[in-house]
Amino acid sequence: MAKTPIIIGIDPGYDRLGWAVGGQEAGSWNILAHGCIQTDKKNSLERRYQHILTELKAVVKKYQPDEAAIETLFWSRNKSTAMAVSESRGLILAVFIQAGLKIAQYTPLQIKQAVTGYGRADKKAVEKMVRLELGISQSEAKKIIDDTFDALALIVCHHSARKLNNL
Repeated sequence: MAKTPIIIGIDPGYDRLGWAVGGQEAGSWNILAHGCIQTDKKNSLERRYQHILTELKAVVKKYQPDEAAIETLFWSRNKSTAMAVSESRGLILAVFIQAGLKIAQYTPLQIKQAVTGYGRADKKAVEKMVRLELGISQSEAKKIIDDTFDALALIVCHHSARKLNNL
């Protein structure tokens, strides 16, 4: 029987980038680690990108994921913010490509559908379902910021997609 892959989930950003690493083995979740890469708003965009690259490469090196799940960009009210997040996504994808990871990209609607069963669910519903699915206590959940919950949701979404596609 093939080894269940370790998945890295990424909620992209240039200010805060949520990440989580884990997988499911024999019906039990094993979340190895999760966190948020935060950049200093006082730094130039290039320095912020460098910080993201350095931190993300360290996470990939430490946890050796097999596959990556990343959220697609879906909003563009503020064009400069959308551009910076898009550029950050490009850096993230480059790290994953260099590491030889299989990459899957999901829209917010797909993530919400996979996690809650409803593509228009709000953040609280997604957080609750992620918490229940992964066995995260309410007290532990209070220490996790929303960007990291989004990354955890990506792991759940990607695992569901793998099952549906018999991967």
